[in-house]
Amino acid sequence: MNDIVFTLEFDDDSANSRANDYLEKGWKLLHVGTKMIDILNNGQAYYNTVYVVGANSQQYSEYKETSGKDEFDLF
Repeated sequence: MNDIVFTLEFDDDSANSRANDYLEKGWKLLHVGTKMIDILNNGQAYYNTVYVVGANSQQYSEYKETSGKDEFDLF
């Protein structure tokens, strides 16, 4: 996994589908787990499945071109 230069994390209701889209593009699945999203009014924790995918430098370049923005420019 030394070739991974960028990661994305998906934890919303469409996370599975979105992660699969990137896996079809050749990204690597790095992690699948759960993430606490919120605590409901009754005190019960609400969890979603989280997927982390990683890209090599070529895939990351393609991602930046298609996303229309460099996420690092947001900071």
